[in-house]
Amino acid sequence: MTVEPTPVTVFTGFLGAGKTTLLISLLKQLPKDYKVAILKNEYGDIKIDSALATQNNGNLAGVTEMLNGCLCCVLTGQMRAAIIELQEKYHPDRILIETSGSAFPATISIQLRDLAREFSGQASGQGIRLDGVINVIDVENFTGYADTSKTASLQAQYTDLIVFNKWENVSERQFDIVWDRVNDLNTDTPKIKSNNGSISLEAILGIDSKLGLTLLEAPRHQNSHDHAGHSHNSDEHVSEIETLTVKFPKKNLDGKELTSFFNYIEIAPKDEIYRMKFVLRLPGSALPTASKSDSSEPRTYILNWAFGRYEFTLISEEAAPALLDDYLAGIGTVMVGRGDGRRFRKRLSGGILGDGVKVEL
Repeated sequence: MTVEPTPVTVFTGFLGAGKTTLLISLLKQLPKDYKVAILKNEYGDIKIDSALATQNNGNLAGVTEMLNGCLCCVLTGQMRAAIIELQEKYHPDRILIETSGSAFPATISIQLRDLAREFSGQASGQGIRLDGVINVIDVENFTGYADTSKTASLQAQYTDLIVFNKWENVSERQFDIVWDRVNDLNTDTPKIKSNNGSISLEAILGIDSKLGLTLLEAPRHQNSHDHAGHSHNSDEHVSEIETLTVKFPKKNLDGKELTSFFNYIEIAPKDEIYRMKFVLRLPGSALPTASKSDSSEPRTYILNWAFGRYEFTLISEEAAPALLDDYLAGIGTVMVGRGDGRRFRKRLSGGILGDGVKVEL
């Protein structure tokens, strides 16, 4: 008996566009008996976002995070194994892929098409089909990052649906500028607005993507991809983002050091730092967003910072990532543009985050 292939939906978008938030909003809309597996791709070597996705989401069968590279180039061979593992282990009704902020979706689509052909007609339960590629646009910051990231523009060109996110706080004129610019990149693809970081389930299910079909027979080149008229060299692509790992020893995340860190996230240059993600162990009462009801007992929080916006999310002890050993009170990543890594390593190691903080590039 032939098993129906598992639909796959891919989410693309620049760093901090709101992909994870949209994905979580979709999980909450699913029927209780509909199981989803997630494949997340991230630069750096810290599994932070999995805790956000798994918390209070009964529809989530499992999460796999692929770190230290991008699915469209460095980790191409590993995506096949990850998808097969998700299917064999969890038997999901759908697989959601959240790409890294600078992933090129054409290459990922072709990999998925290749995998679909490989398992076509087999009864192994490993068959897949590409249902849709969703591109998330950060309206507040698109005009800035699209000028510095070629891939951000390519993401808007190669997609089945464009979601305008984080538009609520911009003027009508600013929104029109972003709309016109995106429309110049991609006139024909449907476009919708999110609703405070959420979109309806109906918008993304059953798209039945045709992306990649016309590219399957295109010549393959060893170290570059040339899709839809765009030359995309993997070496250039990988160096578009540099990631710093920041570690806080326990003795360095209280008092003066904690104040230094919180001061920095308020003033960090959003035109130079694309993204910060941290997992922190500290009293809720110590947070800059604390209220009188927040506990003075140590809890685990995830800090998400993007283009000057940030939020702390309390994580249940069950969902908290096992990252903070007896010697660490916090660990995270800071993502900057190509060539800025060494400069920011020197700056962040120089006491701006507090003395004794370890910063690795």
